[in-house]
Amino acid sequence: MTRHAALVSKTSETSASALQAHPTSAGAPVQRISSVIDLWVGEQLRQRRKAQGHSLQQVAASCEISVSLLSQIERGLRSVSPRTLEALSMVLQLPLETLSRNIQPSEGEADGSVVRAGRHRRLDQEDRRICKENLTPPAALGGIEMYRALIEPGGSTGEALFMTHKGEQVGYVIAGQLELLIEDRLHKLLAGDSFCYDGGSPRRWRNPGPTPTTVLWAIPRVPR
Repeated sequence: MTRHAALVSKTSETSASALQAHPTSAGAPVQRISSVIDLWVGEQLRQRRKAQGHSLQQVAASCEISVSLLSQIERGLRSVSPRTLEALSMVLQLPLETLSRNIQPSEGEADGSVVRAGRHRRLDQEDRRICKENLTPPAALGGIEMYRALIEPGGSTGEALFMTHKGEQVGYVIAGQLELLIEDRLHKLLAGDSFCYDGGSPRRWRNPGPTPTTVLWAIPRVPR
């Protein structure tokens, strides 16, 4: 039996005690992420709001939107309209250019077919100890986007399960360890292991090891 086949066999028979050590937040609602871009914008807004010491209620009232909507925008669960984005930009004194720089194609080769090292679009989630880079050149017209995730020791997506748009997602652990919980199945992955799942499956993941984990992900492009 190959190591990969052994891994599949082992993880598909995870013991009940292992699952109890990593609860699935039974009864808690599963979060549906709108898109990676919405997640990035929301993270910038949340970090700025906290840095200025404002509460959700204060910012929502200033922008004439509900607290619930602002909370969903910050968590990447809702796309933000141009009007609301402009209001948030003014209230938080955060230039629109800053918020939109990772939404627009990165500067690279003239036709967008190449993006140089250090110029890939980034999503930093400092409180979760996760940094993601979109490795997809702007000129790529296919239905797949490539991402690299750097997960610091203890970094995770959180206790709540989340899901994204349906479609097969494939990952490869370049370095470190990754614990991937998909519904009620716990996968313990090491460098060299690959995996796949449907984006509509409730899941969460974390780095349980003492060193950074690097994962390469291929996910379906979300039409905007």
